[in-house]
Order: sequence, then C-alpha cells, then structure tokens
Amino acid sequence: MLDFISRLTYDIVQGHAGYAPHAVCLLEDPAIIAVEVVTNLAVALAYFLIPVALWRLVRHAPALPFRSVVVMFLVFILACGTSHLTRVANLFLGGWTYWLDAAVCTVTAVASLGTAIGLARHGRSIAALAARRLAQPGAA
Repeated sequence: MLDFISRLTYDIVQGHAGYAPHAVCLLEDPAIIAVEVVTNLAVALAYFLIPVALWRLVRHAPALPFRSVVVMFLVFILACGTSHLTRVANLFLGGWTYWLDAAVCTVTAVASLGTAIGLARHGRSIAALAARRLAQPGAA
C-alpha cells in the first residue's frame, strides 16, 4: 500500500510540478475566499493563544501532575493552528505550499495520535486525581 501511495505521489509531482493556488478551485470568488481567509486566520490565532496559556501553566506550576499530557496537548494544538495557516497559503500560492501543508498535516497526525495515547494512558489517573481534589473539604 505504501509503495502504491509513493508511486502515485511521485507521478503527481512529476506531472504537475506547478500546482495552482486553491483559490482557482473556489472559482476565485472573493466572498468564499474572504470567508476561508478570515475563518482560518481566526482559528489559527485561537490555536496559537491556547498553547501560550498552557505553556505559562507548565512553566509556573513545576509540580503539575501529568505535565507530559499538557505538553502533548500544547504541541497538538500548535500543529492544528499551523495547519490553518498553510490552508491560507494554499489559497494564494499553490505549488510548494501543498507539500508544506502535507508536512504540517503529518506532524499534526503524529501529535494527535500521541496526545490520544497519552490521554488514554493517563485518563483514569487524571480522573482519580480530580475526584480526590473535589472530595477535599473546601474544594471548588
């Protein structure tokens, strides 16, 4: 299967080295393109602000339990935000930006799977910790 994908990808690259920008597929409709740009940039901004908050949490709480899971979420969310930026680049540039998008999507896939595995691995312990803290007198 991987061999088939590899050969297919190679054939596409050799035959279509100058990929058109994605805006062509959207009939270069200014309204659709504006919605694509604004929404993807807004989502990317949010995806970049969330890791900043997580990083501050990690830095200022050295005894934070399950720190690795928080860091995995940080990387995952950064990768997601970056994928929205590459979508905007694909609208206007085409060509090499499709490969950049493919690379970012690969990083996002790896980060997503790693985060899911980390959360599955530590999920019960995180829930137990939360339950213990909520059971303490004066806990909110």
